[in-house]
Amino acid sequence: MPKRVDHDQRRKEIVEAAWRLIGRGGFEAATMREIAAEAGFANGALKYYFSSKDDLLAAAFQHTFFRVNERASHTIEGRTGTAAIRTLCLEMLPLDSERQIESRVAVAFWDRAASSAPLRKIHRDSFAIWRKWIEDELETARRNGEISSGLSDRAIVDTLFYIITGMRVLPTLEPGATRPEAQLEMLDSVLSRIA
Repeated sequence: MPKRVDHDQRRKEIVEAAWRLIGRGGFEAATMREIAAEAGFANGALKYYFSSKDDLLAAAFQHTFFRVNERASHTIEGRTGTAAIRTLCLEMLPLDSERQIESRVAVAFWDRAASSAPLRKIHRDSFAIWRKWIEDELETARRNGEISSGLSDRAIVDTLFYIITGMRVLPTLEPGATRPEAQLEMLDSVLSRIA
């Protein structure tokens, strides 16, 4: 009997292989040959799962957002309002080796997204999900009396995104420049001003 192949699982393995290579060595390291080797496939096998390298790279970019969302959905469980917002923000920050790799991958993709409409759309759609998530929790926080500042939801979300984006970029460009403790202090300082 022929071996049954889980094509979704194989596709995921290829995406994760590309993602790891980009995290270690940037786009130069993510050739189709290297991605296939990292995933444990023959070079030509990737064509069955992705029509082009651009499609594969787009899936790897999306994977970065999926990882944050998956972790956040578990860590936020039971939290609401400002506690949930802080938890989501923590999942985006490069506070440990896993999230540092995510930040390196995100920064690498942001450069490419500047000249790629499909990658910009992935970025825009993913940030829209995070924006909605935070706005829903802001509504809860206001109802519960956690926020008394007159800042609009848009101003709060924009401030958080600017701070988090900067904190993802700086440690990528200057490893060790921003300690996790300093990132937490900065985030908590911003959140306290919002409240």
